[in-house]
Amino acid sequence: MAYDGIFIKSQIKEISSIVLNEHIAKITQKSHKEINFHYRKNSKNLILTLCANPNFPHILLDDESMENPTTPPGFCMLLRKYLQSGKIIDIRQIGKRISKDFNEQQRLERIVKFTIENINDCGDKVNYNLYFEIMGKYSNIIITDQNDTILDILIKSTIENPRLVLKCKYSIKDIANKSEILNESFDEFMSNINETKALAGINDMTYDLADGISSKYAGLSKPYILSEIITFISSKHRISNNKVFNYDLINKYVNSKEDFEAFFNFLKCKINELINKNEFYPVINFKGEKPSDFYLYKLKTFEGEIKEYDSINNCIKDFIKLKHSDMNDTSEKKNLEEIVKKLYIKLNKKLDIYKKDLAKCDNIDVVKNYAELVSAFGYNLEDIKDGVLTCKDYNHNDEIVHIPVDESLTVAQNVERYYDKYNKLKRTKDNAENLINEINDKIEHLNSIAYSLRLPNDKYDLYLIKEEIIKYFDESNKIQSLKKQKNDNKKRNDRNSNKNSLNYNIHHYKSSSGIDIYVGKNNLQNEYLTFTLANADDTWLHIKNSTGSHVIVKMPYEKLDDKTLIEAASLAAYFSEKRNETKATVDYTLRKELKKVKGKSPGFCIYHKNYSINVKPEILINEI
Repeated sequence: MAYDGIFIKSQIKEISSIVLNEHIAKITQKSHKEINFHYRKNSKNLILTLCANPNFPHILLDDESMENPTTPPGFCMLLRKYLQSGKIIDIRQIGKRISKDFNEQQRLERIVKFTIENINDCGDKVNYNLYFEIMGKYSNIIITDQNDTILDILIKSTIENPRLVLKCKYSIKDIANKSEILNESFDEFMSNINETKALAGINDMTYDLADGISSKYAGLSKPYILSEIITFISSKHRISNNKVFNYDLINKYVNSKEDFEAFFNFLKCKINELINKNEFYPVINFKGEKPSDFYLYKLKTFEGEIKEYDSINNCIKDFIKLKHSDMNDTSEKKNLEEIVKKLYIKLNKKLDIYKKDLAKCDNIDVVKNYAELVSAFGYNLEDIKDGVLTCKDYNHNDEIVHIPVDESLTVAQNVERYYDKYNKLKRTKDNAENLINEINDKIEHLNSIAYSLRLPNDKYDLYLIKEEIIKYFDESNKIQSLKKQKNDNKKRNDRNSNKNSLNYNIHHYKSSSGIDIYVGKNNLQNEYLTFTLANADDTWLHIKNSTGSHVIVKMPYEKLDDKTLIEAASLAAYFSEKRNETKATVDYTLRKELKKVKGKSPGFCIYHKNYSINVKPEILINEI
């Protein structure tokens, strides 16, 4: 990923021309690793996002609105206290202390300092600093006062970090330890090259010049350095680009001191050109249909399709949408899969307990029989000896039975004791059977959720699955990752009790004949689609005798052409447990033939009148 110091510096230049000296209208925190500053400029809403997500930490200036949590986290509240209504008066990259004659604007470290001017409680103008450390999985955002004393930290580690302690001085010691290449002499550069060469030799590895330079100097990514090496060698030795990717060839053509000095001067010149440039047309590199990388221009290492953009922010915005939104969805899906596993464990533990309770009731009929026999024969004292009543069991072919009795109690009291025991066992049995049935229904419900997670899902589908777990599984109360959303949902529901206020985001397709087809990919979508969105005479389709999505065609099946019916049935088969089979049977009927079953999971229904069709599970039409 080429989100390096040079790219960040160019992006800061673009952002600064828009947001500097503009008042911050609002501060929100979309997630626990992302801060958003809202602006209003030229009748347009703008959002400056600082995202410390380890998948792709980045800065982005966007004009799209976003959904925010109802309860702002503590860090967001503190930012509002100190920064809201203030204005960013400076954005710059910082790094370790360098010589006095070094130009601050030439820093390339991936630490960005935002200086915000605001009015304090006393009415005085004060400056606050917001540091964004763009360091992969160690990315973080820190707010300090005008003396650089840390007020709060976005991501607080469970392991104490001596560098980031509240009420202590902010320091970049131990993280900004790379050199700034624009401040280096050739001798210092050569010293670093020889050091990395020696390390490669010790480890019996081929020396990687691009990796060696990027590991020693701040803000220089390996793809960028490799591209400049290829450009340098190609221009100097007239070698085609495709041959320069071999590291042995690179080491051959950049080997002598003269070669290194020529490349060093070439690289510094190229970097200076980039950081002094004011207009950029960044690109995204696609491999197949998915983006693989991006930069300020087309790097020599890029292969495949290239898409050019008119601004850096538009480039980043598209890259996030096309690639990293999938990564976030994948992360959310894994989180939900872990929650489902935990719920399986909790439910199975409960099931074992109730089954043990039920096993204790195996002798319930024996206890009832003893009560009846003691009532019939207990008055014959000759049959009682040493606390045991011996008599014939008229309920079981007059077999001889020996029934324990308490001789200190009357016959009526012994009978009552056995009936009390019987009634207690009966209550336990009924309760255990009901709870076992309830748990089995929940496990069946959980199976349908697990199936939904195996389907291709977007962030809205995953959100609905999480909503479903929260609503229908009390066992999720103690799962930490769901607690906050439960609280947010409660407050949201207090404000809006309309059950249809939830965005179900039903998947919409058009048949080749132009007929609307809708697909629900999880239980809540299925429930809403079938029992709210669909009309009585719409065609309803579902995989036969298996778990799958509900499909609605907005027309009675009697009026459907064969092609539309096959397209809809193929969708129902594809979004089901039969998707990997060559043929699958799909049932279809009118929506009005469906009946809901009380107490079952959302979307569960029965039907008795239907037709069936065999199709191949596949998607024959595009989603709108």
